[in-house]
Amino acid sequence: MNGDSSMVVRRVLSGIDGLDAIIEGGLPEAGLFLLAGNPGTGKTVFSAKFLYRGIVDYGENGVYVSFAENKRAFYEMMNRFGFNFERLEGEGRFKFLDMVSVREEGISPILKVILGEVERLEAKRLVIDSFSAMAQTFKEPIDVRIILHTVLSRITRQTGCTTLIIVEVPFGEERMGLGIEEFVADGVLYLQRDEFDEMLLRELTILKLRGTKVPYPKAAFTLEGGFQVFPPIILEGIEEPKSYEIIPHSEDCFSTGIKDLDDILKGMVRRGNYDLLEVERDVAFPLERMIRPVVCNFLNQGYGVVILPPAGITALTIRDSLRPYVDDETLKQNLRVVSYRVEGEGKPREEFIIPLTGASIEKDFTKFWEVCSGLKEKTGKPVLSIVGYDTVEYTYGEMEALKILGEDLARIRNFGDLRLNIIRPTIQVADQLRALANIHMKVNQIDGALFLHGIKPRTPLLNVSIATEKGVSRVKLTPIT
Repeated sequence: MNGDSSMVVRRVLSGIDGLDAIIEGGLPEAGLFLLAGNPGTGKTVFSAKFLYRGIVDYGENGVYVSFAENKRAFYEMMNRFGFNFERLEGEGRFKFLDMVSVREEGISPILKVILGEVERLEAKRLVIDSFSAMAQTFKEPIDVRIILHTVLSRITRQTGCTTLIIVEVPFGEERMGLGIEEFVADGVLYLQRDEFDEMLLRELTILKLRGTKVPYPKAAFTLEGGFQVFPPIILEGIEEPKSYEIIPHSEDCFSTGIKDLDDILKGMVRRGNYDLLEVERDVAFPLERMIRPVVCNFLNQGYGVVILPPAGITALTIRDSLRPYVDDETLKQNLRVVSYRVEGEGKPREEFIIPLTGASIEKDFTKFWEVCSGLKEKTGKPVLSIVGYDTVEYTYGEMEALKILGEDLARIRNFGDLRLNIIRPTIQVADQLRALANIHMKVNQIDGALFLHGIKPRTPLLNVSIATEKGVSRVKLTPIT
């Protein structure tokens, strides 16, 4: 349950990439927050990044109180993520309090040490790892309540120190800690490790956040490079690239135009390939992020591209989406797009449009193949053809689509061209196309964010985003690890 957002709440940046976008810009300042989850879900990495980025980027000193592991083990693990806490401690901006061996009968000595370090460093961020381990040092449950209220009032309220308390949730249990912490806290974040289609999926759920409207309380995340949350596309938006980088093809294989994908496929995109991109029904934006960079990379290197668009996409839409990244003369000479209707009625047909009737699949595909051959002869290079087989099946029917499938495949193989078929999983010829594909990738939307993963070859879930540097944009694929 999320708090009333009618009042103005001062916020601090969390330091967690992507998280602030879904919590109105940051965590409520000087709040006490529970970070809960099963072992191995990423709680320590989240907390460490919250502290590290707070110190390095926002000038807010931090204290890490550990009842779970010693300083050396913590430093070594965090160095793997690029968090050099040893340097920050040497600069007097960070303090690691090792409480692993503490077994006090009362709360006063522990609180005195924690409060002393917070005040000495004038710390604005505090992590207690973990509350579950800390609670074991006390004999009486009342002591647990006292420390929670004391931390809340004396540290968060009086010193303005935003505090994270880690809570371990044992496997098979739903209750967090002793079951009282969540009532005291200003917010509760819950981390889970799950599976999606037999792949690792990590998800963060915002169970409670004071004074914050959270319309999208669940988001996927990764530990790659530290803790990173993937906001829904509706919040992130579809960034229009400045210009795509050109990635040269080699003698033996083609580039997809997406360097991260090239690194994953390792030279598998070759002449004669009959590849498949399967787009789940709830995905709305595959053209901008997945298809356009591929097409631009071929056109901008002088290759011909022929497209029979997926359902709902017109020839003019495709041409106009490419115009900012490919010059008009190249589009005129090397791009051809099928249209089953007259676009721009009353005007002369544009040269790049291939008009098909939709009446005979044999005649229409013969014309399609002839256009491919003509472009190959003109450019002297293999042709990339993209076919939306949902359009083919809707236009001609399943049995007609199956009739030309064998010849379509044979032409690509024999002439050494390259094909990318695009399907929705609901079409009847999907199984045949999956079986024939050299490479089979799938696009899903998970918690509102866009993901790609490989069936052939098998890959982890890869978040799809746009990164722009020095005016050049590229599609970035971030694995969930």
